Amino acid sequence: MTYGISETPSGLTITLAAKNRDELYRGAVTAALEAVYGGAPRAGESDGQTYPVQGAGLDDAAMLRTLFSECFVAARRAEGTLHPPRWIAFDEGRVTANLALSASKTPVRALTPALHGALETEGEFPDFRARLVFSLGSH
Repeated sequence: MTYGISETPSGLTITLAAKNRDELYRGAVTAALEAVYGGAPRAGESDGQTYPVQGAGLDDAAMLRTLFSECFVAARRAEGTLHPPRWIAFDEGRVTANLALSASKTPVRALTPALHGALETEGEFPDFRARLVFSLGSH
């Protein structure tokens, strides 16, 4: 597993560890979906629909920050439940993930970055690590 989630009544912390970019961003999207849905989303019927999300920035920290935000927004707006990416593409300063979409809608939680220490990164590939802290809000 490239990610872990620890939760308290007021928030949660996501830790990521990756050997390469693909592993980092696949783990990040999977962790973001588990965080916003309050657990791994249940498999559902899908007719092949997908929902794209993007992260952008000058470095991996900025791209992670925007990717998490986009996943949270997408989970609220999607007509169904989002699932881990079918594919991920990289461009300079941008990562795009195509998330599988199933028909049934799963309730989402309101998550916001913590005020201080919301994102910490260390190391470089093949030993990149990140820690993201979020506050839980009302629905």
